[in-house]
Amino acid sequence: MSAVAVGQRSVGIPRVLSSVAAVVTVGVFPVFLVGGLGVQLQQDLRFGAALLGVGAAGFFGVASVSSRGMGWVVERIGARLGMRIGVLGSSLCLFGLSAAPNAVWLMGLLWLAGLPNSLAQPASNLLIAQGVPAHHRGMGFGVKQSSIPVATLLAGVAVPGIALTIGWRWVFLIGGAIGLLAAVAVPKLPQAERSEPTRPGAGGTGGNFTALLLIAIAGGLGSAAANALGAFVTTTAVEVGFSPWAAGLVLSLGSAVGLTIRLAAGVVADRKNPDLIRVITVMLLIGSLGFGLMAVDSPPVFLIGVAVGFGAGWAWPGLLNFAVAKIAPDRVASATSFTQTGIYFGGSLGPLLFGLIAEHAGLTGAWIAAGACAITAAVLLVFVRR
Repeated sequence: MSAVAVGQRSVGIPRVLSSVAAVVTVGVFPVFLVGGLGVQLQQDLRFGAALLGVGAAGFFGVASVSSRGMGWVVERIGARLGMRIGVLGSSLCLFGLSAAPNAVWLMGLLWLAGLPNSLAQPASNLLIAQGVPAHHRGMGFGVKQSSIPVATLLAGVAVPGIALTIGWRWVFLIGGAIGLLAAVAVPKLPQAERSEPTRPGAGGTGGNFTALLLIAIAGGLGSAAANALGAFVTTTAVEVGFSPWAAGLVLSLGSAVGLTIRLAAGVVADRKNPDLIRVITVMLLIGSLGFGLMAVDSPPVFLIGVAVGFGAGWAWPGLLNFAVAKIAPDRVASATSFTQTGIYFGGSLGPLLFGLIAEHAGLTGAWIAAGACAITAAVLLVFVRR
């Protein structure tokens, strides 16, 4: 019996995936809670949309710079320890954000939170590769990436449920507490304790460097467009006519759609074994239409745009990680950290540029620019397939 089968029998796939989901959710809590609570934070700490973009850019920028190194670290210390250290670091940052007295404090801790997140991501990818059989890994990566819309969904619910009742600081405190529980819940999987020596010069890419590089660039462009959703949906919703209370629910609606599509896409990928790159290309093109609809100053049209944007323009990352894991099955942590570098870089520049465009050309122009990024990413993926 294989080591994977033994790990599955002793731990169970549901426990592996629930632990991955919890760790990844807490890892992205800082940036998406700040985005979801953007209206309240800007009012209390007195800063504008551009600085909100700077905060999100810093989070993903730090993650981008550290991602490759963190992939190497995970292969040395194992998936379990990497996940625990990552989620504990995110919890500490969330506790610090709850005490933010000004915008500088908030932005500094938000940037710092990108570091533990960049460790938790490849660690979670590696745990899926070690603890989930091949014919269920599409679902596994779908569950992992569904944690991101879960984070934005919870951020949206937190606006009317917590921020507008007992205060936004409690949102970060609760998020930090969830992180502590997630650290305890990481399962003990025999192969997740083992360090894997990295071959000198392999870098986790081997002969697939060109394909992974193009995927990283395309993923970065797609992420640049998609990450604006978590950071600016509530702000845009208020501008087109929704109340702050309803704007939080709009974010939750979009997140729920994205979560559902990510899970469904993973299950379908396991059953149908499609051309993953082609599927991602189509999703990006459809998502660009959603970004365009979000540029329309009409609440109903905006709602449709949010659903399409989350459901297609930001539902592809699980399939992307699954594709990369297939390309480099013996170096999942290194390979995914390589492509994640591009995704983080795009996620860093995207909100920053979106905020700057919104300040000078309005939110309409910013959403149109996001759609253009998604189209460009789709075109690059065509070359990856060739």
